[in-house]
Amino acid sequence: MCGLCGYVGRPELIPPPEAGRAMNALLVHRGPDGDGELEIAATGGQPLAGWLGHRRLRIIDLSEDAHQPMQSDDGNSALVYNGEVYNFRELRRELEGRGARFRSSGDTEVILRAYEEWGEEFVSRIDGMFALAIWDAREGRLLLARDRTGKKPLYYAADQERIVFASEIKSILAAPWIKPALAEERLGEFLTFGYAPSPRTLYRDVRQLPPGSTISFDADGIHGPAEYWDPLPAEQDLKPTAEVRRNVVELLGQATRRRLISDVPLGAFLSGGIDSSIVVGLMSRASSEPVRTFSIGFPEEPSFDERRYASLVADHFGTRHTEFAVEADALALMDTLLWHHDQPYADSSAIPTYMVSKLARDHVTVALNGDGGDEVFGGYDRFRAARIAEAIPAAAGTALRPLTGILPSHTGYYSVRRRAQRFLERSRHSPEQRYQSWIAVFNEDLLGELMPAVANGAVTSSMDDSYRRAGRLPVLDRILYANFKTYLPDDLAVKMDRMSMANSLETRSPFLDTALIEYVARIPAAQKVGLHRVKPLLRRSFWPLLPKEIWNRRKHGFGVPMGRWFRTDLRQVFEDEVLGSGSLTARYLDQDLMRRLWTQHQAGEVEHGFRFWTVLTLERWLRESGSPRGAPPSVPVLAAG
Repeated sequence: MCGLCGYVGRPELIPPPEAGRAMNALLVHRGPDGDGELEIAATGGQPLAGWLGHRRLRIIDLSEDAHQPMQSDDGNSALVYNGEVYNFRELRRELEGRGARFRSSGDTEVILRAYEEWGEEFVSRIDGMFALAIWDAREGRLLLARDRTGKKPLYYAADQERIVFASEIKSILAAPWIKPALAEERLGEFLTFGYAPSPRTLYRDVRQLPPGSTISFDADGIHGPAEYWDPLPAEQDLKPTAEVRRNVVELLGQATRRRLISDVPLGAFLSGGIDSSIVVGLMSRASSEPVRTFSIGFPEEPSFDERRYASLVADHFGTRHTEFAVEADALALMDTLLWHHDQPYADSSAIPTYMVSKLARDHVTVALNGDGGDEVFGGYDRFRAARIAEAIPAAAGTALRPLTGILPSHTGYYSVRRRAQRFLERSRHSPEQRYQSWIAVFNEDLLGELMPAVANGAVTSSMDDSYRRAGRLPVLDRILYANFKTYLPDDLAVKMDRMSMANSLETRSPFLDTALIEYVARIPAAQKVGLHRVKPLLRRSFWPLLPKEIWNRRKHGFGVPMGRWFRTDLRQVFEDEVLGSGSLTARYLDQDLMRRLWTQHQAGEVEHGFRFWTVLTLERWLRESGSPRGAPPSVPVLAAG
């Protein structure tokens, strides 16, 4: 796991290497074990010049033979790369059979040799998590590529004369010709989803390479993006039979074993949920030594503390378990998270992800996780709600909504009133529109009040595009596909990459293995999304593996007590910065609505904590977006083992 950056363009527009080194220095957290650089000269009729930079986190092949940028034997190709290719050993054997000779033992050289052998088609042969850049001097072309599910980030800014790229936006903003400009027209998307949907960002000229895609840049300018993979199945021809369940077990077992290759200490995040517990169980089967596992909890808020379940799983598999009771400085963490995300990002589960990554890094350099289990096996409660909603007449939903006010109200994870209110929102609309309301921070109605000038179609275009692309499938399948194409790369993958790499920790996700994704996609969503219990296919496939208590526990996300925080720790700062006279978000958001929501929340009438976190994140980003981007803010994580 590493960081990369660089630029290519007409020689008279290319700055000296010092500019690239400044970009590279901002990625030191992604690769603290060393750096490298390569100047690209315009020679031999090749009209472009440039610079490539790399920060290294040593994981496989710790020697200098794996140093980057890595050049081909003839010097005509050069690679900078971030990630892990899990089939590199198979590819190496195939390439050796074709005459290739290797000087290193890791996966970096395999990628370079694969490009030399197969050209741009090589990207469809490598399987793993990656973002990479290859300079081909013969062709006078820069190629950028990103993995299938978007686990590794790659941003760029380009015109017809030059391109700059990097693992993180902050590095691009350090390029001397880039002038940061807020894309105000995309604020509605952020306030809807809590993130900026790719390929756009909240910087007008900075874009993200879509997952499963490549772009190239040459003397004629930029070409692409060109997609090389999509999870949409050609046909859904499988049913969850005993044979299919056996295949699921074998595929996930293979995916886990492939992710255990490492020359540095390795462990796993363990929440005590089904997905992370299965991964730990499969790791234990494949490992000759006890697996290192890590979990955290918030003792002051029992409904957000999962350590009891994590300990149960750890005892069951005999892992070397470390758990932390944590106390968060929410405001200090927000500033740290903003520095690493580079733009507003409102998923508050980034807080515990940052914490467990920081604490685990004291013990291991690589950690496996359960990310992707809900995407692949349809495990979110909102998928189950979508299936149920299809069976409830619209009139019944409308009649029931006023009754939610008599339900119990509390700020814990399992707030019955909050869940009922969100389920019955927009009950007369289409399933896709209802789903959009459930996942929205500010739904269409609230956003219309908050930002009256925003057109709803503009903010939901990323979801609408996915719905159209999967139009031949049933409604529930379209919803799962849209979630995979949007929430997975733009929220889940962003959170895990930034929060782990903030602590120089590599994380790997067996559930996001290509073969497993493609196989399970052939099963209709209605046979994966349970009504009584989530993920019935996964449960039946792995039933003997886990303790019964883990199978019987309720679905639980990786969250923080946000509602309580805005009544206590974060109350004053929100009132001062967002509702006060110096508010920067007041330029864009209706303050009367914000004050009304604030009053409702403080009175315990409606839970708005997740909305306030989103707005406060935007406010603090606007305040800091013009400040220098040096070292990230230092934040203590208070923990008792």
